[in-house]
Amino acid sequence: MRKPQPIPGLRAGELATVQSLRLAGVSQSRLSRTDVHRPLRGVVRLGGELSPSDFTEKVAALRVLLREGHFISRWTAAVLLGMPVTSGTEFLDVGAIRPRRPQSRPEIRGHQLGAGVLLDVPSMPLLLPPPADVWASLGAVATVDELVIAGDYLISGQSRWDEPMVSREELAAAIGRFAGCSGVTKLTKAIPQLRTGVESPAESKTRVLIVRSGLPEPRTSCPVAVRGRTLYADLGYPQWRIAIEYEGAYHFTNGVEQARRDNDRAEAMRDAGWRVLRVTALDLRDPRDFLARLAAAIVEASGHR
Repeated sequence: MRKPQPIPGLRAGELATVQSLRLAGVSQSRLSRTDVHRPLRGVVRLGGELSPSDFTEKVAALRVLLREGHFISRWTAAVLLGMPVTSGTEFLDVGAIRPRRPQSRPEIRGHQLGAGVLLDVPSMPLLLPPPADVWASLGAVATVDELVIAGDYLISGQSRWDEPMVSREELAAAIGRFAGCSGVTKLTKAIPQLRTGVESPAESKTRVLIVRSGLPEPRTSCPVAVRGRTLYADLGYPQWRIAIEYEGAYHFTNGVEQARRDNDRAEAMRDAGWRVLRVTALDLRDPRDFLARLAAAIVEASGHR
């Protein structure tokens, strides 16, 4: 088979719109050769290595399509910022500043915002709004619980030693800018429920379940003094010496060393006079047994039998 001819101005691995290449004189037949990939309708990539995921490839192609007044939004932006969301890769969310409209394509879900809603749109890096604005944009598509989980992540950082992406005040300011937009009521309900010191989405889900059940709200990143040092339970009640630890999948897949660390940690807390309740993904799916155990522990510890 004859080797395909080079495409003028396009090197291996680079992306370009079909429209720009056709205007440059590249034939449709050349763009149909096997060395030309189409990650999105209207965008081609010449050869090169495949991206780690279709989502990565599609976002790179999306940035080629977007024009002034367009920006990556909602679930897509949340995924790019590392926010713990469960949606976001089926479609690409694109916003446009009125009067502009986002491109209408099968893979893209578009929406419009007024010019004064987002912070500093012209200088957005990689067409991605600031984290507070991304969170506020989720109000239109996320549940209140999803907003709490994402907001906890933003104001907590990935661990208690990391700087948070934003402050609660920045999120509140974003809600003010989004006044009149879809989802503001959910944002307003979510923000009082946000907490710092949260290290995983499961901790947020557990805390929300506890509060919704009518039990007292536990403290996040609860300090437990043990043997001359301080451990931090995922959640806890210092006044009753009750610690709540979430055991994610890594607790069960990282072998005996992880199991030993978990046991040593729990035993140290118990030796210090704390009761340790463990929570798993199964408990989050059906929390009745866990909530009953927690309620009983609170009653016992508080002395109200």
